[in-house]
Amino acid sequence: MAVMGTGRQTAVEQATRTEALTSAVFQIESNGQTARFSELGGITSEVESAEYMEAGEKGPVFGRFLGRAKPPTVSLKRAMSTGKDTNWVWEWHAAARSGDVAAYRDTTLKLFGAGGDPQKAKKSYTLVGAFPTKVEIMGMKAGATEVVLQTVTLQCDEIIELPV
Repeated sequence: MAVMGTGRQTAVEQATRTEALTSAVFQIESNGQTARFSELGGITSEVESAEYMEAGEKGPVFGRFLGRAKPPTVSLKRAMSTGKDTNWVWEWHAAARSGDVAAYRDTTLKLFGAGGDPQKAKKSYTLVGAFPTKVEIMGMKAGATEVVLQTVTLQCDEIIELPV
């Protein structure tokens, strides 16, 4: 990252500021349906390593190999609503729970920048064969004033970054 200044405190160059990804809205699209979220809990993609040890001429020899690839996951959070975007996500999860193969869907994840064009995503990904493994509604109590939060966790076969 480029920095400017000669003193102890430095500032990031303007070009670097405009390249930094700040996002305010996250959106998933699947089968003509759209749902927007205010928080991306994370995108996780992991490959286990397989380790081994064997006897060499001068003692033990250790090695690592690529192991099993775990399915990528995406976690999103938002204020729950009574709208159709909440209903279709719940219905999609119900299809996955019942073992309906139609629950596997190629899904688009879009990241929109804060204060940017609401029609132009800063980053887009295709989640190949995605389905919601978990839908969680935050605990609440009567008379409370906080917003009810919904967390949706998607699992997929592969994540492909799309050109913007």
